Amino acid sequence: MAGSASGVNAVAGERRVLAVLLFVAACAVGVAAWLIARNPGIEIEAAAPAAVERERPSEVAAVLIADGESAAEIGERLAAAGLVSSRRHFQTLATLLGWELVLNGGRYTFEPGLTTYEIIRRIRFGETSPLSITVPEGLRIEEVAELVAASGIATAAEFLEALAEPVTVEGTPAARRPAGAGLEGYLFPSTYTLPLDISAAGVARMMLERFGQELDEALVEAVDGSGLTLHEVLTIASMIEREAAIAEERALISSVIWNRLEQDILLQIDSTVQYARGAAGEYWPEVAARDLGADHPHNTYLNRGLPPTPIANPGRASILAAAEPANTSYLFYAARPDRTHAFAETYAEHQRNIEEIRQGGSDDSAE
Repeated sequence: MAGSASGVNAVAGERRVLAVLLFVAACAVGVAAWLIARNPGIEIEAAAPAAVERERPSEVAAVLIADGESAAEIGERLAAAGLVSSRRHFQTLATLLGWELVLNGGRYTFEPGLTTYEIIRRIRFGETSPLSITVPEGLRIEEVAELVAASGIATAAEFLEALAEPVTVEGTPAARRPAGAGLEGYLFPSTYTLPLDISAAGVARMMLERFGQELDEALVEAVDGSGLTLHEVLTIASMIEREAAIAEERALISSVIWNRLEQDILLQIDSTVQYARGAAGEYWPEVAARDLGADHPHNTYLNRGLPPTPIANPGRASILAAAEPANTSYLFYAARPDRTHAFAETYAEHQRNIEEIRQGGSDDSAE
């Protein structure tokens, strides 16, 4: 019995020693990874030849990484660009972090002063650039230009000038727009990750190409099935984007527009007047009664049919609603204080809706 107890104690002692050794090893790996990440010049193989000292980039550096490249191959590219001290240094840290097999391809742009850890983390998670801008649905081109300017990539004027260059639109759906029409409606609302070395023309091209990418088979079929041109669908979609506050009303507002067009009734949509009157500092001004007579081709209180161009840049949901309106007989809608709408088939019903809204304390205008 004593011998058996001694054997058990020996095994337990070996397990404790093994546990301690594993703990020490884990700590050593962690410390090594931390030191390498925070001190890019450290090499853990003291006996290895010293890495060739490469000059760190003082400006943005771009590196193209192919899908499936190994950590060693990526490290070689980064070292050649002066972003890391050596291939071995990059590969070792990627391995210590457990990321050597999950590095993502793409065109990466890196600003000066990044540590090796920061570079690896970006490649691990596919963050090709730290710079991004979000373009919400329903903005007009001038507002998009201001967002680009706020990012520091280019001035608003430079962005607008890039949009005016024919080469910017070549090969995109915007190239097929009617002669003389601008690019309003063709800059797709989305969040864009922008390379640090991108130009104003590059940003413009990216937005136009994103629109083309969104025109998948389902959306193309919807547009074709509407009997309208893409430009006409975008024009309706832009009005829906400005008028609808909730998703459920997009197809209903679209039906009002379609029904009025079919009956040759003036659309009388306030957002078209806003577009006509909008200017820097106030692109979507409140509409007063005196504005309804403004002499402008986009004023749908004066001009029958669709405006000549979109009035904003719509998102996918509004484009689909424009091509596929709800099946209704609605000809009117009145805005409530919460920006939802009361819909009506007749003018008398419309007037009752307006009165009910006003009695509820609303001063909102009604279409």
